[in-house]
Amino acid sequence: MISLKEIHKIFPDGTHALKGVSLDLRPGEVLALLGENGAGKTTLMKILSGIYEPTAGVIEIGGRAIRFKSARDALNMGIAMVHQHLSLIDELTPLENVALYMGPSLRGIDKNLERGVRAIAESLGFEIDWARPVGELPLGVRQRIEIVKALYLGARVLILDEPTSLLSPPEVKQLIDTVKTLRSQGRTIVFITHKIPEALAVADRVVVLRRGEKVGEYSPDTSPETLVEAMVGRRYAWALERSGGPGDVVLSVEDLWVYERGRPLLQGVSLSVRRQEIHALVGVEGNGQETLVDVIVGLREPARGEIRLRGKLAYIPEDRHGRALALELPLVHNAVLGLHKKFSRRGLFDWRGARGFASKLIEEFSIVAPGPDAVAKSLSGGNQQKLVVGRELSKGADLIVAHQPTRGLDVMTTDYVHKLLMDARNAGSGVLLISSDLDEALKLADRVSVIYRGRIVLTKPLGETSVDEIGRAMAGL
Repeated sequence: MISLKEIHKIFPDGTHALKGVSLDLRPGEVLALLGENGAGKTTLMKILSGIYEPTAGVIEIGGRAIRFKSARDALNMGIAMVHQHLSLIDELTPLENVALYMGPSLRGIDKNLERGVRAIAESLGFEIDWARPVGELPLGVRQRIEIVKALYLGARVLILDEPTSLLSPPEVKQLIDTVKTLRSQGRTIVFITHKIPEALAVADRVVVLRRGEKVGEYSPDTSPETLVEAMVGRRYAWALERSGGPGDVVLSVEDLWVYERGRPLLQGVSLSVRRQEIHALVGVEGNGQETLVDVIVGLREPARGEIRLRGKLAYIPEDRHGRALALELPLVHNAVLGLHKKFSRRGLFDWRGARGFASKLIEEFSIVAPGPDAVAKSLSGGNQQKLVVGRELSKGADLIVAHQPTRGLDVMTTDYVHKLLMDARNAGSGVLLISSDLDEALKLADRVSVIYRGRIVLTKPLGETSVDEIGRAMAGL
């Protein structure tokens, strides 16, 4: 058994992320770790996996105190973590990524390594294209590669950080089946999540953290309402009020085609977005959503087709780290990305105005941060996303392209982002919502389209379709 005893973590900026957390992990058990963004879930598990050292407290394995100096130390003890933001090298194949961790070699990939890795993947029912660079593979497949790598390297305790945030509904079911298989093999799984139904579906035990403290342990038959209240410390509800109806077209996409190495990624895609409308585009990942977004926001040229945008554009990207934030810079710098002209005065930058604007975003969008000088990477994922959403919505754009805007966020932050998007729609913006979360799309959309293998295969007002029809279209049926 592994025991974490009275773990504290204080970061150099004074943030007290963990306050005396104690936790036991048992063989052959799935432990769900629930909490809001910033509750300390990932920090606690980074300590267990050797990435961080605790400020105070002890880790015991089999009754013996252990102190990890690195992730490799933890792996040598059979503990590995699959992170929310995956750590594979895009240019390498799956096997090359595993081999790289084993150390440099002039002899190529060892046959025993290849056999071992493939055997683990096959035992879990994973279908992986071993020849393609991982950067060309869907995010769900990349996650499976990380799991296989960890198991090949000897992990008996596997920590999954927000594992379903990258997955479509069918992939979520497959992951839950995988977790159950690993449990039957005697492995310990820590399932870090904010999605209560998934936690209850897979866990033997649920632990809730709030503001760096452990607030309770619960059985899987606990009601979702009880867990939400434990996570946020109170009952809450963001009211979603929809007002007005679709107006003029702000985005028109006509017969869009995109090719990569001769293979069509988009095949004659046409869609539109109107003012006071949320048009949700849903589909299993890897069916052309990312390519369509890149073309709409100007990051990729189509082979043919036409895009008409009437007015200003705001873009909330799927990858906030890679496309929306400069993590090493303070919030004041990140708050004005794309808004530099607004703060330029006769060739000089108005830093006083920028700081005021950043402080206003922190206040208005409930961003938990010490102030505008805090470094972006010090914020939790949810607070980083609030900054991105707040910055983009402050532009007063005619069209908002929101690509997976709540991926990896906790219950309360997700509902808050939903409210912000609905408020923007009610104020006259058109919203193109690209989401793999069907529940999110059904909650927010006025109109739904389904993309499958680069084609729009269904477009209907929400009231004229059903979950079954949308699900069948997503599966290509």
